[in-house]
Amino acid sequence: MKYVKIAAAVLLVIAGLVAVVVLRPVTPSQSSQTDNQTDQVATEPANEITTEPTAEPSTDAPVDQEPVASLSAGRYESYETSKVASEGYNETILFFHAPWCPECRAFEKEITARPLPDGVQILKVDYDSSDDLKSDYGVTLQSTFVKVASNGSLITKWQGYGQDKSVTAILENT
Repeated sequence: MKYVKIAAAVLLVIAGLVAVVVLRPVTPSQSSQTDNQTDQVATEPANEITTEPTAEPSTDAPVDQEPVASLSAGRYESYETSKVASEGYNETILFFHAPWCPECRAFEKEITARPLPDGVQILKVDYDSSDDLKSDYGVTLQSTFVKVASNGSLITKWQGYGQDKSVTAILENT
């Protein structure tokens, strides 16, 4: 029981010291005072307490965000290797299209019905004559959509055959 009282007293003293240190502002002139003066109350007027100046608000983008590059208007064009790395497009989708395929024609009708979102390009690849590209991306069915990086590497692949023909479906599934 004696040790509990001593421990409680020590904790009470520590809590009191912490409260004094935390609640009392310290100025440079006070920092040189000795420990036996810590129980005195600060009598300095509140307006003498200084704070660090704050920076003016900036109209620029926050520092932790990279500037957003301007995006090009969405486009639907025939495939050319050089178009894959075109600047201004953060999303490139290859559409393996066959002119004889009713599914492909339905997709194309939806793609051309309204403008594509900025930064999106859909490049139409001729399914019948692009054996190398079909092999590179593992395409075995027309109306397949392949999202690629700017270096041409595969990101995702979606077979649209028998699926919703909207541009939204293409963008959500690739």
